[in-house]
Amino acid sequence: MFPDTGQVRLANQATTGLVAFDVDPTVSPWFLHVVAVGPNCQPLRGRAPDIELRAGQGLITAVPKQPAEAAVPDETGRTVATASWTRDTADVFTVQVEISDPGVSTWNLRITNNDPQELGFVWTSAPSDAEGRQPRIQMATSLHVNVLETTADQVVPVANIGPGTLTFGGSADTDMGAGFVLHSFPASLATNTCDRIVIRIASGGQFAADTATANFTLNCNDTVAGEKTFQLTRERRKVTKEGKEWKDKEKDGKDKEHKDHVGKELESHVPVGGHGLGQGAGHFIPADQRPDLADSALGNEDPETGPGRG
Repeated sequence: MFPDTGQVRLANQATTGLVAFDVDPTVSPWFLHVVAVGPNCQPLRGRAPDIELRAGQGLITAVPKQPAEAAVPDETGRTVATASWTRDTADVFTVQVEISDPGVSTWNLRITNNDPQELGFVWTSAPSDAEGRQPRIQMATSLHVNVLETTADQVVPVANIGPGTLTFGGSADTDMGAGFVLHSFPASLATNTCDRIVIRIASGGQFAADTATANFTLNCNDTVAGEKTFQLTRERRKVTKEGKEWKDKEKDGKDKEHKDHVGKELESHVPVGGHGLGQGAGHFIPADQRPDLADSALGNEDPETGPGRG
């Protein structure tokens, strides 16, 4: 699966450049599955990207939509394969490469976004259609909360940006460690869709230590542990000396002016609720990476993909 993690974000007419992938030349056909990741948890269904292939050091060849097909040459000009693509309703472009000459094992793929909308792209390379339909989970994996007595549920947006269905296992209300509980999660996620994971936080008073940490790996069919493992930190909020004085004066009904002054002071530096993923969670892509915002994330991101994984 390419890139190593996440997705490559491309503005209109931006390209991935040539990305190498290996092919078993004795296997035909070979399959590529390219996902155009849409905004707002659904496929955009906009303009198809340009998908181009290069066999060895041959000419770069544009791959057409079926039923048309393109002849892919090697560096001598001999045709070593033909290729075409189909598109499904989830914006997965399946490229089928019929290899006629087994002499080339190193190929390159190039994707160019033709849509005015900035989009993300993820793709796989595999010897069969089924093996190429792998899921990729996308979510924020770091969760840090401050608690005193109780803390609200933390809502973690989760998306599937791979070409295969993402499925979850395990049971609800699972102990994640450090006072976190995996309360609920979707059974499955189709390509280009999102849902939410709900994490509950136990009362801070139940723990002897002021800070606790844990790692918890979701039970799902994404094969990369780093993409599905939460780094969890629970910190018990301390009551300051000023806070104790404020409570004493409230109990005794004395010095209302002092109570108001200290209460305002506490409000200015003591966080309320959890500083976690549940705050402002309205979209599965972080705001600085969302393609539906006017501020493009592309300006701060290297479009080079690096090697794939899988």
